Amino acid sequence: MKRILTLALSLVLTLAVLTGCGAGSSTTPSSGGSGTPPSGSSAPSTAGTEPAKERKLAMVAGGTFGDNGMNDAFLKAMETFTANTGIPVTSVEVSDFSDHELYARQFGDEGYDMVLMAGTVSDIMPNILEDYPNTHYILNKGTVDGYDNCTSIQFDEPAAGFIGGAFAVMMSEYLGGGNQVGWIGGMRITDLELCRYCFAAGAGYAGGEAAIAYVGDFQDIAKAKELALQMYGDGITIVQAFAGGAANGVYQAAESMPEGYYAMGAATGQYDLSPDRILASHIIKTDEYFADVCQQFIDGEMPSGIVRVGLESGATGIRLSPYLGDMIPQEIRDKMAQIEGKLISGEIVPPTSEEELTAYLTSLT
Repeated sequence: MKRILTLALSLVLTLAVLTGCGAGSSTTPSSGGSGTPPSGSSAPSTAGTEPAKERKLAMVAGGTFGDNGMNDAFLKAMETFTANTGIPVTSVEVSDFSDHELYARQFGDEGYDMVLMAGTVSDIMPNILEDYPNTHYILNKGTVDGYDNCTSIQFDEPAAGFIGGAFAVMMSEYLGGGNQVGWIGGMRITDLELCRYCFAAGAGYAGGEAAIAYVGDFQDIAKAKELALQMYGDGITIVQAFAGGAANGVYQAAESMPEGYYAMGAATGQYDLSPDRILASHIIKTDEYFADVCQQFIDGEMPSGIVRVGLESGATGIRLSPYLGDMIPQEIRDKMAQIEGKLISGEIVPPTSEEELTAYLTSLT
């Protein structure tokens, strides 16, 4: 049974029950009767909005809500947009990959104007785009081009990963640790592999190296904790978590160690999950950026095709802890700024494959 969230007014639908709220209110998950996506009814116009301009927007998450990561960040973005505009967004979570297409088509059938696809779904989109030309689909990390009703957002994650690797080594040495740092990912999927290459390259650029491990999924907190404890036991003092909900295991491992052992977060920061141990985070400002994306669509300013965003626009990068930021010396902050400038200018080009990573690390010796 799939849980469905919506920011619309409460409606009783055939085969689904949605919990809604007025503009600016928060939402909590509710249980649907059969997992069928919501029908296309939308909330009445808010004050000052003409009925003719009323829009129907939806967001299909990349997994389940409550992960303290990407999916929660997308949900927050939708809530922020609704709070700012009074326009409801129907938000649904998924548990199986097939759900992405199911919801994308259901929202198309119901006449939604815009559907934000948060998962990695480029491969299934061409047929959907052709079948629903009047619905504009926005893809997170998408690669689909050539359709008037599709926008693929591509984040410059390699640059953020590179800065993260360099920061981890510099900070580890500053704190009295060695020049080896850790990186724990969820699964060996394209996005995470790309971040791994760049984290390792950044660590090499700063004169260190990265130990790499994968949990095998994005939920196994116990496995992530076990891997992190092994790294800490080997003398590594800073471990980057990039494992969705399983990242909690990395933070738990850091908290179980004596003072001097730290972690790095992901998503939009995750600092509240471990305020005493997360030094900084490799972030995509999902919670801010996609609220703006929805606004761009409503304003008629959303282009079709591939849109690339990154360090220069502030959409990706490294965000220092609001709790531990004072620990980070100005010297390291300055070096990070220098690296960021070289990445933006193209002086540093992060590797995007195993072969490129090997060649890059070899070039540093």
